[in-house]
Amino acid sequence: MSRRATPIVLTVEERDELQRRVRARTSSQQAAQRARIVLRAAAGARNIDIAAELGIARHTAQQWRDRFAAARLAGLEDRPHHPPPREYGAERQARILVVACQSPAELGWSGQTHWSVRDLARYLGEHPELGVGRPSKSTVGKILQAADLRLERL
Repeated sequence: MSRRATPIVLTVEERDELQRRVRARTSSQQAAQRARIVLRAAAGARNIDIAAELGIARHTAQQWRDRFAAARLAGLEDRPHHPPPREYGAERQARILVVACQSPAELGWSGQTHWSVRDLARYLGEHPELGVGRPSKSTVGKILQAADLRLERL
């Protein structure tokens, strides 16, 4: 299904700013690329022609054309990225560190003098009453590293 491209009509100030972004040596390549897309769109080029000329996907040309049409120059800025919430927040990390600081023998793992990351992760996963879920060994390792805690030195 083909859809009509949004027509772009630039003001003199917008055209000057877009041309400045294309020529600027200190701006990012992304900003220059977006400005090129909008300038070509304003010249009446189709998205598929813009994409072929700039070596990008047609959808990329369409996206920046549409964002410029909706929000003008502000639409060409990066949108803020929001990372997903941490699965292991400070409280859960603290619980993991408390267990890591106890010897395995104290917790019923006889025959071991200290934890390995793998054994600690397995122990945490086998004991839901600790309230830390089932962290992977890499997650446990990252938490220990962030706390600058080395199991072999405990």
